[in-house]
Amino acid sequence: MRTKAIASIVNSVLLATIVVGCGSSNDSSSTNGGRNATPPVCDSDSGVRACLLPFPSNRLTVADGSTETGLRVAIPADAAPVNVDGVPMNLSDQNTADGFSPSSAIVFAADDVDLGRSGIPTVDDIGASIDGSSPILLEDVTVDEVWPYWAELDLQSQLVTVRPARQLSFGHTYRVTIGALVDSEGKSVSIGEDSWEFTIASSTSISGRLVGLLDDAYRTLGDASPTFTVDSMTESERVRIVDGTFEIPNVLDNDGSPGGRLSFDAEGEPQVNSSVPTYDARYRCVVPETSGGPVPTIVYGHGLLGDRTEVDFFAAIADQSGVAACATDWLGMTSDDVANLAGILTDMSRFGEQADRMLLGHIAFQFLGRLVNGGFSSNPAFQDDEGRPLLETDGAVFVGNSQGGILGGAATAVSTE
Repeated sequence: MRTKAIASIVNSVLLATIVVGCGSSNDSSSTNGGRNATPPVCDSDSGVRACLLPFPSNRLTVADGSTETGLRVAIPADAAPVNVDGVPMNLSDQNTADGFSPSSAIVFAADDVDLGRSGIPTVDDIGASIDGSSPILLEDVTVDEVWPYWAELDLQSQLVTVRPARQLSFGHTYRVTIGALVDSEGKSVSIGEDSWEFTIASSTSISGRLVGLLDDAYRTLGDASPTFTVDSMTESERVRIVDGTFEIPNVLDNDGSPGGRLSFDAEGEPQVNSSVPTYDARYRCVVPETSGGPVPTIVYGHGLLGDRTEVDFFAAIADQSGVAACATDWLGMTSDDVANLAGILTDMSRFGEQADRMLLGHIAFQFLGRLVNGGFSSNPAFQDDEGRPLLETDGAVFVGNSQGGILGGAATAVSTE
């Protein structure tokens, strides 16, 4: 049971991308907002589960005047979960955040609790979470607003998971208050802390690296289009399949392949790798040879650990629908990453290798958008027999499948294409 409980906490942490550490046993967060002068420590006698709960909590932070929230997550090394070889997870990346994820689930222990008998709202009755009838109250104390949620019991860990029904707001502080909980016989259930606060990270903390990298990339690119190649073109039933590569800035400390981490300058800011400054991202386009003029183009995001060749699906409908489609690989979550991801699963300290390469993947999708919106039209592979462009200028539209739809939310949020 203990292993399952810890696994449940770690899974929640990784899905939220920000890990919570442990703190002292006193409930200082209710009075000082978690702005501890010194990093929290873990009581070795209480165990990792007690150290990590409740999740998230401002008692797991320290004051930091350099951040937008005035906080910084501080995860003690002795609170880190370990793998089967006893190697603890390196949490230094998580400790750079100035708060917790806006997608955080709230997790706490209440052994033997019966959620139904306690009157805790389920997904079918979210309204009860804000009408004063629930024993659990979630409040945005920054704007004095009761926040909607539903709750469920994790079957493996038996931990209560409270899921906000709306995304939590950047930089806001939330308070969780837990009233009387009972078991299936109506007897009181004991919990640890019954009230605590946590602060959501600023948008800069969460997306700042990606936004900064894209700003730098576009500043260098200017109004031009990325350099690209056409390596092959095949034609069948009035549809062209075009394959090639295009250059993107390499911001990893290796050649851009799986296993690299971000390259940083002397001030700790991400930078282009001076030794290997570019990475050749691959693309595939499905282009109808229509005589009706240039067509809009789908920028396609492929599914889980797939690759750009999924775009071939559009070949069957491209001519009839009058729509082209182009794809590149979701670097960090493509078929080329599978072997590295298998290694990461045995040592979650390496999770940053995946996350950092995914930033490279987002740059690739933005640059592909620039090419679709005009750059490709300079090459005969994207022109008709009279040299007219087959792709509509500024006609890019994003469509994602499964994983592509999930990552596409971030890609479209930061896109200027």
